[in-house]
Amino acid sequence: MQDFKPRLTFYTNMPTPYQLDFFDALNRIFNLHVVYFTVREADRQWNLSTSQKDYKITVLRNGWMAKFVQKKVSSFHYDPNINEIINADPAKYIVVNGTYWSPNVRLAITKNFAKGKFVAYWSEPVFPVNNRIKYLLKQLALRPVLKYTSCILAIGKNAETGYRGYKYNKPIFQLPYNINIGLFELKNLDTSIVDKLKSTYRNQNEYIFLSSGSLIFRKGMDTLIKAFKNVPKELNAKLLIIGDGPSRANLEELAGSGSDVVLLGFQDKEMIPYWFNLADAFVFASRYDGWGLVINEALAAKKPVIASKETGAAVDKLDIHNAFILDAENVEAYTQAMIRLCSEPDLTSRFVEKTNHIREDLSSELNAKKLYDICSNS
Repeated sequence: MQDFKPRLTFYTNMPTPYQLDFFDALNRIFNLHVVYFTVREADRQWNLSTSQKDYKITVLRNGWMAKFVQKKVSSFHYDPNINEIINADPAKYIVVNGTYWSPNVRLAITKNFAKGKFVAYWSEPVFPVNNRIKYLLKQLALRPVLKYTSCILAIGKNAETGYRGYKYNKPIFQLPYNINIGLFELKNLDTSIVDKLKSTYRNQNEYIFLSSGSLIFRKGMDTLIKAFKNVPKELNAKLLIIGDGPSRANLEELAGSGSDVVLLGFQDKEMIPYWFNLADAFVFASRYDGWGLVINEALAAKKPVIASKETGAAVDKLDIHNAFILDAENVEAYTQAMIRLCSEPDLTSRFVEKTNHIREDLSSELNAKKLYDICSNS
């Protein structure tokens, strides 16, 4: 890249694991400033630091009105000080991420666009509506995005289709959630931690299925546990689930008292690559995920994937030739897919080989360069 790095300001809700790798990559090619609307939202378990970074960080504070609304909608953010941040911001390029009707998002889009800046909105799919009145109301709510952005950075094909459905007529570029894929390479992990996990969870040479996500109904962990319980015992399989949430007690009851289903609880970002490397395969039965970064992580760790048709990353990046893509509620299909991976080693190898090329598409390095090119050609 050129010696002079262009200025980019990124407005977003809060520090999240699926953005920090991206920011590190962006900072290598942009003079980066990240504006967080808050440190942490109430329904998130992440507690990520906003310090010790090589790029500038500003953290806003929600006022009393925003805090009141957040009792119902955690992604609603408003701090009047955002106006001063925007007015003083020297960046030519702006990326905004967050709920489109949140005041901070609307201000970051409209005020920066009015100043003649390049404004991109980085977005998952918008939910469809089923009647004309709701469509028009949603189109009105989307007006800042539809009218005052230079382009949309779509997180998946469904996001692009959705915005075209609301008459967005400017450029849309595919820019998925991404990760530092190097963190998932076994050679970069602490061997003592790897060995400890193996001795604890694979001491009988079990075939390990891993899943990861909040323990809420939408993530479909109940489907996975039901499906796994039907896998024959002689296949010597184990199911590990990363995550925590309000459904934990129900899922523990569903799992029963055996040692073949283990709920690991919340895990820090630094530990995630270790769990994925421990596993033999990744399973995900989400009833809806606009993207699903866990698919990135599974592919980065070179694991075969069983995932639902309702997971954006699975539908965008995988197919029947390199993964099992199933209906989220089809317990029997999940069971049969698990049995096949357990009992057909060649299938595991074939799936991994056919997804190796996808890993780079999901890397933070590649997607940072893609954003640089989009900005440079604007």
